[in-house]
Amino acid sequence: MIDFLMISTRSTKRGVIEIYPKFIIKKSSDLMIRGGDFYAIWIEGRGLWSTDEQDALQLIDQELDRYAEENRQSFESNIKVLHMWDAESGMIDSWHKYCQKQMRDSFHMLDEKLIFSNTKTNKKDYASKKLSYPLEAGDLSAYDKLMSTLYTEEERHKIEWAIGSIVSGDSKKLHKFMVLYGAAGTGKSTVLNIIQQLFEGYYSVFDAKALGSSSNSFALEAFKSNPLVAIQHDGDLSKIEDNTRLNSLVSHELMTVNEKFRSTYANRFKCFLFMGTNKPVKITDAKSGLIRRLIDVSPSGEKLGPSEYKTTVKQVDFELGAIAYHCQELYLSNPGKYDDYIPITMIGASNDFYNFIIDSYHVFKKEDGTTLKAAWEMYKNYCDDAKVTFPFSQRIFKEELKNYFHDYKERFNLDDGTRVRSYYSGFRTEKFDDQKPDDDVKKNEISLIQFDSQKSIFDEDCADCFAQYATSKEIPSEKWDNTTSKLSELDTSRIHYVKVPENHIVIDFDITDEEGNKSFERNVAEASKWPPTYAELSKSGCGVHLHYIYTGDVSRLSRIYDDHIEVKVFAGKSSLRRKLSKCNNLPIATISSGLPLKGEKMVDFKGIKSEKGLRTSIKKKP
Repeated sequence: MIDFLMISTRSTKRGVIEIYPKFIIKKSSDLMIRGGDFYAIWIEGRGLWSTDEQDALQLIDQELDRYAEENRQSFESNIKVLHMWDAESGMIDSWHKYCQKQMRDSFHMLDEKLIFSNTKTNKKDYASKKLSYPLEAGDLSAYDKLMSTLYTEEERHKIEWAIGSIVSGDSKKLHKFMVLYGAAGTGKSTVLNIIQQLFEGYYSVFDAKALGSSSNSFALEAFKSNPLVAIQHDGDLSKIEDNTRLNSLVSHELMTVNEKFRSTYANRFKCFLFMGTNKPVKITDAKSGLIRRLIDVSPSGEKLGPSEYKTTVKQVDFELGAIAYHCQELYLSNPGKYDDYIPITMIGASNDFYNFIIDSYHVFKKEDGTTLKAAWEMYKNYCDDAKVTFPFSQRIFKEELKNYFHDYKERFNLDDGTRVRSYYSGFRTEKFDDQKPDDDVKKNEISLIQFDSQKSIFDEDCADCFAQYATSKEIPSEKWDNTTSKLSELDTSRIHYVKVPENHIVIDFDITDEEGNKSFERNVAEASKWPPTYAELSKSGCGVHLHYIYTGDVSRLSRIYDDHIEVKVFAGKSSLRRKLSKCNNLPIATISSGLPLKGEKMVDFKGIKSEKGLRTSIKKKP
């Protein structure tokens, strides 16, 4: 039975018994309301959620028919089922009133992670669709042939890194978007078509120009389905009026969504944007947020013959699972490769001031400093020669030039004793040097948690805590009220339980690989991003347990941090199960923030209409 539905009966004047749906006002686990209207319903038979309202109506009708069939013998009169599909029954009006007026928004965003064809799902996965292919290694010959022709190795790596971040699920945390910039017919749409095939059902189209407009209040309506990928084949960001909305969208910040004919609501979009264009993205100045978010990709200009191209593209359809797997492995080999990426090509194509600095690069580098007066004269000459349509005023020029030098002083004494005004020193050559993102790999290797078979700091710190061995069924051997043994008395290499202090919490990492098995490498990589603390391997040797002392109220902590990452709290009679194998040698750290809290349960004052109602509500409190 659906938890928001109750089947009721009533007798008419003609003696006919009507069977009709009665909708319950409650926080349902089967129905979601968003923006003051129906959002999704859980379909148990499919193992998926559905955003199609027709599915909800059919499900309700099925419940009505089932009830009528099961109870037909108990009714002495004729029965009539008031179906949702029957407009004359009026039940559809009751449903709309229930969803739109009587219920309040209560929803969890759907499809925030990819579900492959061979992935089993449950209600907590919040999935409404599946991809048509499994994630597995395979033949890539057609894809390799196509990509190696249309893009250089460096540009191809950018594309595959972006695809891999989506497949792995990390794109929801990345503050990046990708622009394929080049002439028409060079392969931009070819790649975007492959991306659409890879993420069929998980992508939507968007209007980049609307995102950059300061007057379009419905620009976010294109993202109402909460896609993981947003694509525009031929976009235009060359005349951005306001990049605030675009920056917030790419950074996954909480934004107010305004849909036509619907109530506004707040949402945090987690999509990765891809846009093809033959116009450069407008980057206004060196402080623009787009610089650290944009990854630009340029086609090589090489092409396959028409017949060969059509054949190769057709063959790519059979390699989707292998492409996704390949891109995920490439991304996981160096997730931080483009953390410090600067789109030099795009800046040079859209920013006249940057081109002025490039033109004067050798002068600034040789002198390692300049006065405002000298730089201003250089800038005016450059604008005249380059025919710059809208040059900066001296006031704006003064501020923009500061972005390319380490230091600025209003008064400065030169080596010859001359005192000058407005002097810039320490030219930032790193803004123009070749980037070396591969150095991030070494940093990541150094920062990973190091596990070894060594003496446990936990065993020392918690030596006086009550502890007991586990039984053959891996449960505590006796009640804690009867336990007198201490941790120091046990062999901690055997499975045992420890009654740790309530403020002692453990973050449990159980991240799996593509085959559903716990992945030691992924768990260590993810745990290494947390504040350094004492860590142990789990009983299987593949999971990771981080130990912390939490200074806040542990009863308010949510038990779920993220997919396959759990916050373990040991209050009351609960205890920590462990089996020491390998650990690190760091002390147990103290933290006070950064962990999700449980949702506060609020009092519904609309339901308390009298003193009697208030007293009743208070009595129900535990």
